[in-house]
Amino acid sequence: MFTPVISKIISMQQSLTVSENEIAQYVINHPDTVVTSTITAIARNTNTSEASINRFCKKIGFKGFNSFKVALAQDTFYSNMQRSETQGRDSFITSISKDYNNMLVNTTAMLDDEQVFQAANAIRRANRIYIFSSAATALIAHELEFKLGMAGIYAKAVTDSDTIYIHANNVAADDLVIAIAPTLFMRDFYRAVALCKENGAALISITSYDSPKLSNLIDYKFIISDKITTRYSVSISNSLMFLYTADVLYCALLESDKTLKQNRLNNDSRLNSQQRMDPSFFEY
Repeated sequence: MFTPVISKIISMQQSLTVSENEIAQYVINHPDTVVTSTITAIARNTNTSEASINRFCKKIGFKGFNSFKVALAQDTFYSNMQRSETQGRDSFITSISKDYNNMLVNTTAMLDDEQVFQAANAIRRANRIYIFSSAATALIAHELEFKLGMAGIYAKAVTDSDTIYIHANNVAADDLVIAIAPTLFMRDFYRAVALCKENGAALISITSYDSPKLSNLIDYKFIISDKITTRYSVSISNSLMFLYTADVLYCALLESDKTLKQNRLNNDSRLNSQQRMDPSFFEY
C-alpha cells in the first residue's frame, strides 16, 4: 500500500524528466532505503546527480531532500506500523476495503483546508459555473451539478468534448469552470481549459495527475490518489475519490454560507415530502 508521499510522486510522474523518473521509481520501490540513505548514495544508485534529486524534491512540493526524507520517514513508519498490526488477518473483502481506505487517507493528505475554503468562495462568487468532465467522471460532474442546484447555485455539467469547447469559448471573466478528469493532459480537454483561462474564468481542477505546467493555468488544484496505488487497481474504481473531493468542496461551501445551507435543507425537505407514498395507496 502506498503512502501519501508516494501517492504524490505518482501523481506527478507524467511531468517528470527522465532522470527525475529514475529517482521517482527508486523512491517508490525502496522507500525504507531512501529514509536511511544519504543524497550521495541515492544519486549513485539512480545514476543521477545530487542536484537532480534536489530538483525532484522541490518539484513534488518539498523545500529540499532533507524535508522530503523527513516526510517519507513519517509516512513509512506509520504505514509499516499499520501493516504489522493487520498482517495475516485480512479477508478478501477487507483487503479491498483497505484499498479504498488507503486511497481516501492519501487523498485527504493532499488536501489543504485553506485552499478548499478559497475554492468554495470562488464557487459562491461565480456568475456562471460549468463543470467539465471526461466520460470516466461524468457521473461525478452530474452529481455536483445536482448538489449545487440543491443549494440554489445554477451549474451546468458538460461531458461531451465538442460541447465542452463551445462553452469554453463563451465563458467570461466572472465565470467559474470546474474540471473533473483523471488528467487534464488530454488534447481537447486541455485546449478547452486553456481557453477558459484566456477568457479570464476562474478554474478549479480535480484530477489524479499533477504537473507544474498546471500551476499557471489552474487557480485551485486538487489531486486525488489514483487507483494505481492499490492492490486491486485493475478491478476497483477511484470514482469515490473524485466524489469525496467534490463533497469536501461542497461541505465547505455550505459551511461558509448559511443561506446556501438553508436552501439545501429546504430542498431536501421538499424532495423527501414528494417521495413519500400516500398510505391510502396501499388500502384495498
